[in-house]
Amino acid sequence: MVLIPIYEPTAGFRIGFNGGVGLDFITISLISFFAVVSAFLPPLLDGVERKVRAKIQSRIGPPTVMQTWYDLRKLAVKELKMPLGGELAVLTVFLSLITSVSSIAYLTYVLITSTLNPLSIATLIVLITASHNLTLLSSVSTSNPFSIVGSYRNVTLLLVNEFGFMAGFIATLYALVRLSTNPTPLSFLAYALGLAALIVSTYVGCGRLPYDIHEAEPELASGALIEFSGVALGTYLYTHLMMRYVFSLLVAYAISTLIIGFTNALVVIAVLALLTSIIYILYGVVAAMLGRTRVDLGVRTLFTLYVSLTLCLVVAWLFA
Repeated sequence: MVLIPIYEPTAGFRIGFNGGVGLDFITISLISFFAVVSAFLPPLLDGVERKVRAKIQSRIGPPTVMQTWYDLRKLAVKELKMPLGGELAVLTVFLSLITSVSSIAYLTYVLITSTLNPLSIATLIVLITASHNLTLLSSVSTSNPFSIVGSYRNVTLLLVNEFGFMAGFIATLYALVRLSTNPTPLSFLAYALGLAALIVSTYVGCGRLPYDIHEAEPELASGALIEFSGVALGTYLYTHLMMRYVFSLLVAYAISTLIIGFTNALVVIAVLALLTSIIYILYGVVAAMLGRTRVDLGVRTLFTLYVSLTLCLVVAWLFA
């Protein structure tokens, strides 16, 4: 049982196990196990990242890698302070958490059951973008002008980045299929270009420096989180960490599918969890060495980069 791109006349292309794993008890158990692990890992990885960033920047840092979990636990037991007219904001925060958890569970199901077809790809993109949009809506729904301005800056970045994410994700998967049937140099080039767009878009989607412009303290007193506190703030932050993990998982899958042969589903889960954790920490290391960008400069740079990568991809596919 090996993880490879497969073509089926009725379902189209899919990338997964050629052994035809079904939804038996073992499969359901593996999906549940990986989903639970994926829900626990993001705050833990954030604690590791904070320790690494502190080491790079010659700071003391948090006392333990579990500090993020401790912070979330403290927020969870605090009284919920509802912002003025913010009932919708609090509701969308919890809906965003549900959507992010669903995206991890569905992505796990897709990888284990070999159902990565056009419909499942579209579903994944919808779940991921929906979680982003719901967190954005939660900030806009408050009556605080600083929160609204911070959210608007996030919108300008999100509009450009979603294009790069969809183009990079779809192009990478299609390149993997082409490499399984026609491994030419141009197919490898197309894969590299698609993977580059996917890495950049997922890094930006994580909201790391220099693209955390919705919370840019030097430019604004406070950003999108100014009206959140207690359990609402904890849920918002936990959702953000979950989405960072999802983005890292997508990159890990795109890389591991090409370079590693798997023997069974348990090995796939172990390798993906390890590689996802490494990518998560690497993103944090890169962020620790960068400074914050201006809003307009960040958007223009991303737009130019994505257009250039897309044009190169089109040329590569035409001659592949």
